[in-house]
Amino acid sequence: MNLHSARAVAQPPTQADTTFLSSGTGARVRAGTMVRPDTVTVGDPFIFVVTISVPANARIEWPTIADSSAVVAMRGPVKITDEGTKLGMRREKAEYSLSAWDVGSLPLNMPDAMVRIDGSATRVPLTNARVFVRSVLPGDSTLHIPKPARDLFPRVVPWWQQWWPALLVLAALGLLWFLWKRRRRAAVTRKAPVPLDVYGRALHEFDRLDQIGLADAGEAGRYVALSVDVMRLYLAARAPDAALALTSAELLEALADDVRLPHDRLLSLLADVDGIKFAARRVSPERARELAGGARTVVEHVERVEQERRAAEEAARKAAAAAVEREKHDLEDSARRASRKPRGPKSGAGV
Repeated sequence: MNLHSARAVAQPPTQADTTFLSSGTGARVRAGTMVRPDTVTVGDPFIFVVTISVPANARIEWPTIADSSAVVAMRGPVKITDEGTKLGMRREKAEYSLSAWDVGSLPLNMPDAMVRIDGSATRVPLTNARVFVRSVLPGDSTLHIPKPARDLFPRVVPWWQQWWPALLVLAALGLLWFLWKRRRRAAVTRKAPVPLDVYGRALHEFDRLDQIGLADAGEAGRYVALSVDVMRLYLAARAPDAALALTSAELLEALADDVRLPHDRLLSLLADVDGIKFAARRVSPERARELAGGARTVVEHVERVEQERRAAEEAARKAAAAAVEREKHDLEDSARRASRKPRGPKSGAGV
C-alpha cells in the first residue's frame, strides 16, 4: 500500500455536526452541518450543507473560501435558501459546492458564519466539518514488472537488417514533413487571415472576459481591472498621447482636449477602478459588470465619434474631388463650344 492510501484510511470521515449557541441577547441559535457525500476522490465535487435556525429578526452573514489554491476550494458561489419561519424561528440553508485536492480526512476550513440580532453578533463555528478523500492509486504503486527471460544463445542479426527499418522510418517522416510544408504553404498563399482592427480586437477581448465569468467566480476586481486594460489598449491605439505607462490622472490630462472622449464618464470609471486596484476595495459581481460595461461603452463611444469624423472627412474629400471634376468638365465644355463657333473671312481674300 502506498503512502496516499495509508493516509486515506488513517481517519474516518466526519458526516454531520450540530451545535447550539446563545447570542448576547439571550436568543437561541441552532446550526447544523452535513457533507454530501462524505467520501469522495481527489477533485470530485461534493456539497457542504449548513442549516442555521435564528430568530425572525436576525440576519445571517454566510462565509466563503476566498483562497482558490487551498486544499479544499469552492467550485462556485454559495446557494442560499430561505426555508421559512416557524414558531418565531427563521431557518436558512446554504449549500457550498466544493472540491478537495488531497487525500485523507480533511477539514473544510470554512470561516465562521455571523448571526446579527439587535446589534449583537454571534459566531457560528463551521471549522469542525470534514470530508474523507480516498486515493485513486492502485494498492501497489511501484508497478513493478519483471523482465522477460533471456535467450540461451544471443541471436546474430546482420547489420543491414538492423538499419533498414530505421532508414525507412526516416524516409517516411521526411516525406510526411515535405507534404505538410507544401500543404501549409499552399493554404497560407490561398487565403491569408484578415487581422482584426483595433475596435474589433477590443470587442473580442470584452466578449472573452464575459465568457470566462470572473465576476461569478469570486474575481470581480480582476474582471474590472482587465476590462479597463482592454479600454486603455484601445485608447492607446486611437490616441498616441494615451500611453499605457500613464497613471489615471496623467491619462485624463493627456486626453483633456480630445473631443472624442466622454470625459465625465471616463473620470468616474477610472476613479472607481483605482479604488479597486490600489485600495483593495471589494466590489460585488453586479457592480463589476456595470464597470466593465462602462469601459465597453467608452470604447463604443470613441469608435462611433471616430467613424463619424472619418465619414465627414471622406465626404469632404469626395466633395472637393467632385468640385474639381466639375470645374474641369466646365472648362472642357467651354473650350468645346468655343471651337464650334464659325470663323470670319480671312483678310485679303477676293469677293
